[in-house]
Amino acid sequence: MIVPNHNPKTIQLEDPFTTYKTLSKQWVYGILSSMAHIHEIFISPSSNYWSHKVGTPGKAPTHTPQEIEAHAGAGLVGDRFYEFKENYQGQVSFMELEALEELKKMGGSEVSNSVFRRNIIISGVDPLILIGKEFKIGTAKFKGCVDCTPCAWMDFAAGDGAFNWLNENNKGGLRAQILESGTMKIGDSLTILT
Repeated sequence: MIVPNHNPKTIQLEDPFTTYKTLSKQWVYGILSSMAHIHEIFISPSSNYWSHKVGTPGKAPTHTPQEIEAHAGAGLVGDRFYEFKENYQGQVSFMELEALEELKKMGGSEVSNSVFRRNIIISGVDPLILIGKEFKIGTAKFKGCVDCTPCAWMDFAAGDGAFNWLNENNKGGLRAQILESGTMKIGDSLTILT
């Protein structure tokens, strides 16, 4: 396999594992950034699951804007976690499109991605690699904080087995803080900064 190095030359490496370990971190981040982008955006003015008895969800609408404002230290404008509490690690949440597609295929479910109650559905990267990293989408800057542990509502919302599958595969998503205000829209790329 020929892999471009961060120098203008190319190097020949046969083992993909060695290739990955050999590449500079910046080069790998560059590849991931070129593949990762926003697929969907979801916000809701209040929670339909949190503090509700399983089986009786709230009735707050989920909005699917094409573009959203992210405010540093506060959250996404119009979302239930906007100014939730100081230094909250879940000012915005991310989930991987490919994981949701796999889950739906395994369970035969055709539910909307909105039922998972994450703000941003991204494709091309597992959001958990962003824990402890700063990254940019559109003009907003974020810091990945912690994983989003799936809740018991997932079986109700997405079908039997969803809760266990998300937990066992560590695919609940990512909670992040907004470091710099900005705007992001569907199709925007994700760039890993550190």
